[in-house]
Amino acid sequence: MAGSVRALGQEARDLAMVGAVEIERGEIGAIPYAAVGSGRPVVVSAGLWPTTGVAGDKFVHGVLAPVRRLAAQRRLIVVNRRAGLPADLTMGDLAAEYADSIRRHLDGPVDLIGTSTGGSIAQQVAADHPDVIRRLVLLSTACRLGPYGRELQALVAAQLRAGQVRRAVGTGAADLVPPGLRTLARGVGWAAARRVVTSAAVAADLAATLEAEDGFDLAACERPIQAKTLIIGGGRDRYYSTGLFEETAALIPGSVLRLFPRRGHIGVTTDPRAQALISGFLTAPQAE
Repeated sequence: MAGSVRALGQEARDLAMVGAVEIERGEIGAIPYAAVGSGRPVVVSAGLWPTTGVAGDKFVHGVLAPVRRLAAQRRLIVVNRRAGLPADLTMGDLAAEYADSIRRHLDGPVDLIGTSTGGSIAQQVAADHPDVIRRLVLLSTACRLGPYGRELQALVAAQLRAGQVRRAVGTGAADLVPPGLRTLARGVGWAAARRVVTSAAVAADLAATLEAEDGFDLAACERPIQAKTLIIGGGRDRYYSTGLFEETAALIPGSVLRLFPRRGHIGVTTDPRAQALISGFLTAPQAE
């Protein structure tokens, strides 16, 4: 956690250095967004967050961490799920909303980055709506959740559906820390639950998202992703195995896979080497 706080501070300084201190917020169609910078847009599909929308500067800076090197030359647009999601939500439904918003409100195909759950959405967008994607970066995400991640998310979703909000937040919090700290983290999550999941509507939206991701599988999409794609993963990721990253690369023709064996699900997103790869990939010349 201390490392995450230091990283957030560094991200904020990096953005400030290029003058991107003002965060613009609004909606692109139905999808909430927060944006910094100017230039050709890079859309960043946020990873799983307990709440919908893009409130909170620390949230925005955290999502932008992998692409903060681009803030001086590109418009960085964070998108997250809207509120009021249907109980039978699918990744296809979310992808259609994201794609429609991009198509109607942004100028031409965009570069899209998806992290973790946001990467599942990004894959579905790229597969189902190739016209809106120029280049694709998949960070700490793969063609489907691994068994551990699927079991964990199903448990948290079931707890939320049963009204066991404190238990659900405690379960999620315990999974974010090393084994020796899980009892403490579960207790902290239990105590803070009502500040994290503030209403039954928030719980329902989170449960719907978890259930939708559990049903996602890139291999089941009707057509393969056509966009030029960079895949970055950590060899110690608990939710996506090295085999799943490799399968994802095999499912996306011409994609490039870069693995960091000693990094986990979160660690790879703040690794300077991974950030340099993303920056290089998105700034390299590409035929239109």
